[in-house]
Amino acid sequence: MARMTTFIATIGFDSTRVTRPVLTYGLEEGDEIVLVQPADDGENDRSNEAREDVRRMVTELQPNVTVDSVALDPEKFYEGIRQSIDRIKSESDDVVLVLGGGARDIYLPVSFSAFLARDEIHTVLQFSDITGSVSEIQIPNFVDPLGDSVVETLEAIVDADEETSLTFISNTLDVAKSTVARHVSELEERGFVRSEKHGKSKMVYPTEEGRLAIDINVF
Repeated sequence: MARMTTFIATIGFDSTRVTRPVLTYGLEEGDEIVLVQPADDGENDRSNEAREDVRRMVTELQPNVTVDSVALDPEKFYEGIRQSIDRIKSESDDVVLVLGGGARDIYLPVSFSAFLARDEIHTVLQFSDITGSVSEIQIPNFVDPLGDSVVETLEAIVDADEETSLTFISNTLDVAKSTVARHVSELEERGFVRSEKHGKSKMVYPTEEGRLAIDINVF
C-alpha cells in the first residue's frame, strides 16, 4: 500500500500559496492537508475565504482528501514551535511542509520547526513571493554536532573549492585515507558533501549546505 502524504501548510489570505505547492507535489486519494493559521483568525473574512478555497479545490480534485487546521497563538512564539513539531511528529504519513503564506507570527515558528524536526519531514516546499513559483528546500542538519576531526575534513573539502580526491584530503590533513573515507561517508549522509567515482578514484565536493556550515562556523 502506497504511503499517504500529510501537507502542513501556512495560510493567510491567498489560497494559491497552498494549492499551487500541493498540486505541484501531487495530491492523492487519502492524503491530508493541515492548514496552519493564527488562533485569532477565525473572524477574518479573507482568511476564511482562503481556507474555503482550499477545501473547494480538494472537493473537486480529490474528495477523499481530509482538510484539517491548526491554530497557533501569534503571541506565543515558542509554543508555536512546540505545536508545529508535535503535529509533524504525530503524523505516520510522509510530511510535506509548505511554507506558503500567512502572517509572519505563524510563518516563523513553523519555519523553525523545519530545522528542529527535519528528520521527521519528507519535503519542504516554498512558494516564492517574487515569482509565484514553487521550489523544494533542502534543510541543512545544523542541530546534530559533528566530531572535530570530521569538521576538519569538511573544512579541507570546502577549502579545496573544487572536486578533490580522498588522497588529496588525506595528504592535506596527514590522516589515513580510510579515516577520510569514513568522514566523507558521514558528511555525505548529512548532505554536506557529494562524491562520485572517477575510475578507481573517489572524488568529493562540498554542497551549498556544507559551504554554509563552514562559512558561519556552525560547529
